[in-house]
Amino acid sequence: MKGWEAGLIASGLSLILEALGRNNPLLGLYGALTHLLGTPGAFNLLHRLLGYGEAAKALAFLAALGLFLLLHRLLWGWPYLLLALYLALAGPWGLLAGLWLFLPRGWSGERRQVLGLGLLALAALLLGRRREGARKASASLLLGQGSLYQVSKNPPFLDPDLRGRPYRLEVAGLVDRPLVLSLQDLMALPARELVHTLICISNPVGGDLVGCLRWKGVSLPALLERAGPKREARYLRFEAADGYVESLPLAELPEDALLAYAAFDPERGGYEPLWPSHGYPVRLLLPGRYGMKQPKWLTRIRLEAEKTLGYWAERGWSEEARVRPMSRIDWPPPGASLRVGEALEVRGIAFAGEKPVLAVEVSVDGGKGWERAELLPAPGPYAWRLWRYLWRPEAPGRQALLVRAWTREGPQDPTPRDPLPDGATGLHRVEVVVR
Repeated sequence: MKGWEAGLIASGLSLILEALGRNNPLLGLYGALTHLLGTPGAFNLLHRLLGYGEAAKALAFLAALGLFLLLHRLLWGWPYLLLALYLALAGPWGLLAGLWLFLPRGWSGERRQVLGLGLLALAALLLGRRREGARKASASLLLGQGSLYQVSKNPPFLDPDLRGRPYRLEVAGLVDRPLVLSLQDLMALPARELVHTLICISNPVGGDLVGCLRWKGVSLPALLERAGPKREARYLRFEAADGYVESLPLAELPEDALLAYAAFDPERGGYEPLWPSHGYPVRLLLPGRYGMKQPKWLTRIRLEAEKTLGYWAERGWSEEARVRPMSRIDWPPPGASLRVGEALEVRGIAFAGEKPVLAVEVSVDGGKGWERAELLPAPGPYAWRLWRYLWRPEAPGRQALLVRAWTREGPQDPTPRDPLPDGATGLHRVEVVVR
């Protein structure tokens, strides 16, 4: 069988499995790649080169496979096997790529391969950028799902879409009364609302992989009480439809932990089901933890006696993933041109997970002096804090603005550190020009 035939057949089989609601078995290929590329050292290097977000992840994935394909003279038949696996993994994109790469044309096969891979990479880049939540000039108190960042372990085209499929959430393991609940069953239980800020552990200093929404769902502690944890149960294991796994000590479960099935849309003024990209039908929300501890597409919760390493913790990332205090300047933008003596409202956000943000300070001289900013009221203990500071530049030249948040433990850590393995630290800096 030729390489293109194997690729098209495998791609077709993967589409059939997806349509039947089964996991794509070739996700294991991607899992193997992320096990190598997802270690903190490799991941930080890739993100320094490509940036952060879905687009960078898709490019990293394509680049890794592209390296294998470009070494075809040394690997002989291996590139065709890898290409077949990749076409299957890519689903509909793979079908299109297979047709483009291997239909008889005037160009050589090598030339068509390079061009086809380039087009596929471009498509993945555009798709990833389209899916990323774009930060506005200044953050709103509450965002809608369309403005929330989107990150998962999968390439953009492989995130689960469970709309129209039978759904069951299983609560099992060391419990007296195992539960199997449909989405309708969950929605029939007493509902709770939670204003909760999600932040990705890979968010760099000043990054936009953070957002605050109002969520609706079921209290996880209340649901576990219905199931009746046994005395020997010490850990929670969370499993998702894409094979993602996370865990948490039962004793560390926040009382406000939520199984969310809806999010508030500020523009329309009402709740809407979770978007597939944000975990439809149900996702976990854990105040005080980074997003990696809060799986989307949740399908199973198991109570166990032994600890299970989560998907990313197994690759060397933080097991606890507790949110580090952060702050960001949203306005003015870098390079803004300002006038001497003209009033400007500097504004942005601050967040510290479960720790209340007590104050925000702004420096307009590169960190030599600090002044208190005004904190706006927050709609809940887990909401980010909006802040503002009125500034009148007094002299022309380049000025460096910095911001820092304060909690009961003091000011946020100013030491510049990479986001991985346990979250970025450092102060956000914006340089402007005063004329």
